[in-house]
Amino acid sequence: MNVSHPRTAPALMALGAFFLVANDTFVKLYASHLPTNQIIVFRSLATLACCILILWYRGTPLPNLRNRDLLIRTGFTIANVYAFVIALVSLPFSLAVFIDLTNILFVALLAPIVLAERLTFGKLAAVTIGMFGAGIMLSVEAVASGWLIIFPLISAFMGGCRELWTRKLGSEFSAVALTLYASIGMVLVGICLGVGEWTFDDTQALMAVLAAGLCHGVAMLLITTALQWGEASFVAPFRLTSLLWAALVAWIVFGESFSPSQMFGAGLIICALLVLTLSPSRPRHQP
Repeated sequence: MNVSHPRTAPALMALGAFFLVANDTFVKLYASHLPTNQIIVFRSLATLACCILILWYRGTPLPNLRNRDLLIRTGFTIANVYAFVIALVSLPFSLAVFIDLTNILFVALLAPIVLAERLTFGKLAAVTIGMFGAGIMLSVEAVASGWLIIFPLISAFMGGCRELWTRKLGSEFSAVALTLYASIGMVLVGICLGVGEWTFDDTQALMAVLAAGLCHGVAMLLITTALQWGEASFVAPFRLTSLLWAALVAWIVFGESFSPSQMFGAGLIICALLVLTLSPSRPRHQP
């Protein structure tokens, strides 16, 4: 990899994380009352338009769609997005975002099976600590939220599977192309699941969903550029600044407060994610 802007790359990664949280904020703040299908389809249309513009600007041809792993990844992405949007509109903002980021824990746990990567004792300990932290955060809301509490975990698991299949695909598909195909899949699934309950009389909510989609597209471009400009092992931890952005948004915008047990659980998750992000991945049979 050519490292052309090693000092700029971390800033781009942190900015990309900010736009990801901004995407979630628009949906939570202005569009929570819209049907889940409509939120996902409209947001995906905006992301789709962003991806098409990027591909056109770069002059990049679309790769072949006839790839089983690509279809599997798209399926995991659709499941991840549906579960996350349900969690986002039904649960406290900070809880949905923090638990969704535990997908990194599922990646570390399942990578030995899917990618034949080595699961070291340190990684296993980090996964255990992170899951314990997630359990603490979820237990605080379990009584009030009931069965809805499972959706952040489903989102995290499906997101972890999506990341594993992204690695399986390797460099054949760019991040823009993967996002493009996932957006197409979400639009098709959303329309097939029905449009009868959609509403078009709330212009503010619809514009917020479109803005969320554009934020997602910008975030994808910034994060991809950051990984291209800097060493992945140095740049990737700055993705975790989304936890800071999420905490600030939850406190300032949504007026959420954090109990000592929630802060302790969030701290365990952050520690676990830092350990996993900074740990090098090596094949299981590496001599």
